Amino acid sequence: MEIEYISWSKAIALCYKLAEKILDSGYIPDVIVAVLRGGVVPALIISDYLGIEEFYAIRAKHWGIGSRKLDKPAITQIPKDLRSRRVLVVDEVVDTGLTLKNIVDILKNQDPLDIRTAVLHVKSTTQYLPDYYVEFIKKWKWIFYPWSVVETLYSLVQRDTSTNTKDEIFGKVKELIELLGVEEPGIDTILKGI
Repeated sequence: MEIEYISWSKAIALCYKLAEKILDSGYIPDVIVAVLRGGVVPALIISDYLGIEEFYAIRAKHWGIGSRKLDKPAITQIPKDLRSRRVLVVDEVVDTGLTLKNIVDILKNQDPLDIRTAVLHVKSTTQYLPDYYVEFIKKWKWIFYPWSVVETLYSLVQRDTSTNTKDEIFGKVKELIELLGVEEPGIDTILKGI
């Protein structure tokens, strides 16, 4: 499996490019809705760049009871009143597009004036193309961002069923940090989060 780590400096540059694309299009939203958790940092940067103060975070849960993957993401923390508002939904990446499409469909029920979507990366596997994006990924790979280092490294290590003990997990995480070029806030800090 191919994996790409996006550094803080690259991630911030991508966020500014995305904000610039939105601004250049002439679209100025009244409200920004971030998709938790990955879309929060890009949404905050876009909010700051565009001067949009009204900000919400919406959750898309993909796993049910007993770690059973849901057929359709469960969307919660939905903003209450978007009637006659221009809404921008922001996430970091679109893989299948199912999450973003479901969120847009739910928000449409509130009769907004307009809804547009924005992400940093679009994968060729998507069935939903956002209105704004920075990079199109032709060949599927696992992309992860600096704001989800612990979560992603833990997920990658968990895929390796031969890694059982705490020392083995820590060793595998250190290996991944070096292999992927993850900026190190301190291995000890990362390992505490795992």
